[in-house]
Amino acid sequence: MSEEKELLGRIEVAPDVLTMIAHYAVMRVDGIHKVTTAPAEKGRPFRRTSRTEGITLHVTDDDRLIFDIFVLMQPHVDIMKTSRDLQAAVAEAIDKMVGLPVEAVNVHVEDVIYAQGDAA
Repeated sequence: MSEEKELLGRIEVAPDVLTMIAHYAVMRVDGIHKVTTAPAEKGRPFRRTSRTEGITLHVTDDDRLIFDIFVLMQPHVDIMKTSRDLQAAVAEAIDKMVGLPVEAVNVHVEDVIYAQGDAA
């Protein structure tokens, strides 16, 4: 089977495609208000990373994927459950669409967005 794949050629998925798949999966999770801008990363400018607004993807040396996802949550949700749902949704979407191994989905809850006049 692997020989057939080699004979047919190489398949390469751009990192930006992977982050867009992750973004789509995140926005389908109940309780997520939106993906927010990730803080600027300093220090290691030559890492194998891709950044889409609010989602950073790091590809390890053995081609495993590590996502850092920065989100704003809706009020009155269970933040821990919503974060776990987000992790599962991203891992499942990547597996289903491209079959690449996801090592980690790190969720960074940056804020909870309340409507004007809404109380905690």
